Amino acid sequence: MSEKLSPEELKQFQDIRKAIYESMSILGELNYQKTLIDLELENLKESIKKNAIVERDLLKGFGSKYGNGSIDPETGEIRPI
Repeated sequence: MSEKLSPEELKQFQDIRKAIYESMSILGELNYQKTLIDLELENLKESIKKNAIVERDLLKGFGSKYGNGSIDPETGEIRPI
């Protein structure tokens, strides 16, 4: 005949198994959310890269037309360097 855990021991074992499975479930959900965040970060980085290229090209064009300087983004005033 095999031995058996006492009711208290069985409850302890069941409780810890439940806690482990709950933690695993939460970990899975967090990893899923992290993957979504990582994808969004990559999309934002790509957007920044594209916008930086457009800005660079705009500034080159403005530099050719108005000469080198800094542009006040509120007023459009160009201050020579």
